[in-house]
Amino acid sequence: MNFSDTLEKMLSAAAQAAGVHWKDARGYLESEFQQAKQDAADIAEEVIAGTKTKEQAQLELQSIELSLQSVQLALQADAKAAAQDAINAALDVLKFAVNDAVKFPLFV
Repeated sequence: MNFSDTLEKMLSAAAQAAGVHWKDARGYLESEFQQAKQDAADIAEEVIAGTKTKEQAQLELQSIELSLQSVQLALQADAKAAAQDAINAALDVLKFAVNDAVKFPLFV
């Protein structure tokens, strides 16, 4: 029975499985942050130019904040999916190690 590298394999499988979700979130975040930055800069320019009141600007900035909070909710769902994928990958490695050690499908 050899479990010496099972933990390392479990961690590697989990990291690989979760890594896919980070790549998706990164592109999404970059896009959303870029849009929020541009919108905020536009609002600031309009206030400076006098074409937008402080009150109008505050309402629009609240809209940006709400939009980014929606992004946060979407990412929470992605994080749950990443965690589930990582757990499943690690469990697959552990099941293989146990079943290989006993030579029959004990851990199904």
